[in-house]
Formats: sequence, C-alpha cells, structure tokens
Amino acid sequence: VPAPVEVPDWLQEAAPSVAEETPPVSPLVGVSSSQVSEVPDWLTELEPEPALSSGSTAPVFEGPLPPEPEIEAAQTAGLVRAEVPSWLEDMRLHGEAGAAAVEEPEETEGLLEGLRGVLPLASVIEMPAARERALPAQASEVSLTRAQLFQSLLSRPPQTPQPETLKASVSVSEWLQRFVVGLVLLLSVLAILAWQPLMDNEAPLLTRPGQLEEAGKDLYNTIESVNAEEHVLIAFEYGPSEADELDIVAQSILRHLVCRGATISIVSTRPEGLTIGTRVWNETWEEVSLSAAPEEEFGQYYEPDTHYRPGDATGVSQLLANAEAITDTHSSLILVLTAQPAPLRWWIEQAQARGKTVVAGVSAAAEIAASPYLDASTGQLSGAISGLRGAAAYENYRGIDDGQSAKRLNALAAGHAAVVVLMFVGAVIYTFVRPRREKR
Repeated sequence: VPAPVEVPDWLQEAAPSVAEETPPVSPLVGVSSSQVSEVPDWLTELEPEPALSSGSTAPVFEGPLPPEPEIEAAQTAGLVRAEVPSWLEDMRLHGEAGAAAVEEPEETEGLLEGLRGVLPLASVIEMPAARERALPAQASEVSLTRAQLFQSLLSRPPQTPQPETLKASVSVSEWLQRFVVGLVLLLSVLAILAWQPLMDNEAPLLTRPGQLEEAGKDLYNTIESVNAEEHVLIAFEYGPSEADELDIVAQSILRHLVCRGATISIVSTRPEGLTIGTRVWNETWEEVSLSAAPEEEFGQYYEPDTHYRPGDATGVSQLLANAEAITDTHSSLILVLTAQPAPLRWWIEQAQARGKTVVAGVSAAAEIAASPYLDASTGQLSGAISGLRGAAAYENYRGIDDGQSAKRLNALAAGHAAVVVLMFVGAVIYTFVRPRREKR
C-alpha cells in the first residue's frame, strides 16, 4: 500500500472550499397533503427512469454474441458468416484489462514534486534517428540509355550554328554580260597601246600630262647638274608586285641620267632588287635607241655594277661605305626607287650623315611619306616624282611626248572612258528595256 502523500500548502490554498451543507427545506406551512393536486399522466410519463446506483456496474459481456434475427436471416439465405481476424480480436477490451489502471511514476524533485502524470523533460539536443541507406536498385536498360544520352549532351562542346550558304546560280545572260564588259575594257586599253605600231601614227590623246610640280623640277635641276662620267648610285628597293608602276618612274629618270652621260651603279638591300634594276636598265637603253629625241645624246651601252647587302639600315650603311672603294669614284648623287616609307628613310638617314645628295622616285601611295623630306629647310631630299602621273609630267617637261609614261597614262584614260560608257549603257538597259520584259 503506498504511503499517503502530503499535499503542499500552495496546493491546499488553491483547492476550492468545501460547500456548507444546507438544511433541508421544510414543507410548506399550512398546506395539507389533500390540497396537493394529483400529478397528471403526461407529466408522469416524462419522468426520467431512475439511474443505476454508483455501486452497481454493468456486467461485462463475455462469450459469443447472441444470434440476431438479421444474422439468422442471412445464414438462412446461404451467406457465410464472416470470421473476425485475429488482429482485430486482440484489440477487443476485456474486463480485467480495462479495469486495470497503469500507475504513472511520481515526481520526486522540483516544483512538481509529488505529482503524477507529468510530461517528461525533452533533451536540449535531439539526435536524429539513424536510418539505414536503401540499397540502390538495379537500373533498367532504358534508364541507362537515357543517362548515356544526357551525358553525351553535357560533354558535347557548344557549336555555333552556321548559316547555310547557298551557291549563287549565274544564268547564261549574266555570264554573257560579264564577258562583254571584260572584253570591252581589254580592247579599249590595248587599242591605245597598240595604235602607233599598227597605224604608224600617234594614238588619239584622251588625256595630257599635267604640270610638273616643284619637287619634280628640283629633281630635273639636280640631274641636269650631273657632269659626264660622274658616278650615280641607284637603289632599287621594290619587288615584282610594285614593278608595274615603279618601272615607268625609274625609266623616265634613267633616261635623263643616260642622256647626261653619268656612270650608273645598281645597289639594293632586297634579293630581287638587282634583277629588277638590270631589267629596267636594259629596257631603258632599248627605248632610247629606238625613239631618241634630237636633243638627246647617248654614249655606248655598258653593263652597270651591281651590289647587294642585306640588313635594312645596316646594309645601306655598308653599301655607302663600300661604294667608293668598289667603283674608285665619288658618288655625288643617290637615286632611291621605292614604294615603302622605310627604305626611303634608311637611305636618307645614312646619306645625310655622309653628306650625299638624295633624290627619289616613289609610288603614288608613298608620296605622302616622301613629302616631309622635301622641305627646303631640312635639305634631306633634293627632288622627287611619284606615280605614273609624275613620270608623264617629267617626260613632258623634258620635251618627250611619246614616252612610255604618256602611253600608259593615255591607256588608263581609255579604260576609264570605257567604264563610263558601260555604266551608261547598263543604266539605260536596266531602266527602260528590262522593265518591259518583266511586264510581259
């Protein structure tokens, strides 16, 4: 038997006060029992049935349930009685199990000392329950195929979509138009160049050389001051891709030097420079022998000395240092023929340090690079001509009207005139003729 539990003082104070017993109510004074009216039947029926006493308890049903009429009717109809599962039978309440009450432990310390049924304290840090890893299931072939496809997409390098290029189809009429345009341009240029040999007279002039500029006049005066048998160093600093323009410039100046009777030496810092220089020298002598002006006097043909030194500015310095020892003469004049600004700068810098006079023949593209050296205050470049236009003006200034530069310039003008005519004819065709065909 458990020992009696002492109730704390604070709990006794919080307990409700015991209600005082009230004395029984006395019957009405002066009213006899005969005067009390009888209770009606309808009120008697409404009286509740007396409840069972607290001491008596309903008996716990044990054993099988009595057969019900519905169950008997179902069995008569041929239906089988359902069996109650064992797990459901275990959940049935029995009298002893229901009557037995579980006695909970009593609190032995703290403010709740002596109480039962108190919720237990929870720990501050709850450790998660350890779960076992589920074993990986075997993947199907379809899943493996999809995974491999996804992996191949991820590992594939990004590719930029390229637009599909369609080959432009050219019709026969377009090919014919192109052929006609090219043929007209070719015939217009060749007709001017071959006019004089075929017709034995001068070709019609479509353009005339312009006036020689001050730089060209300075070049002419410098070459006119060269005495007979005076040594002139000519530097060919251009290649085959630039020879079509610079060969004409070089021939116009070489023709003047040969007329003055100067001794020529060909030098270069480029491997192909000596070959180009020798070819231009031979073509110049061939031209002057066929079409020499009355005032021009030429000596005997000779092979010029040729010297090559690689190394850009270093090669130029070596050529200038060895020029006097090789030729046994004093080089009073240096002619530079180039289409690039760098070789012109090398020769000017090295010749200026040795007190040499420098003139130049450059391409039309290099005219801007040569213009700063033509300033009279610097004295670095004593004269220059540039391009086909400058060569034609130089020959015209010397009184030569049928030189190669004038013929080339006239052929170029013929090509430009043919282009203008073709543009005009094409505009007329596409403006008036083609719209009529499209309407049909």
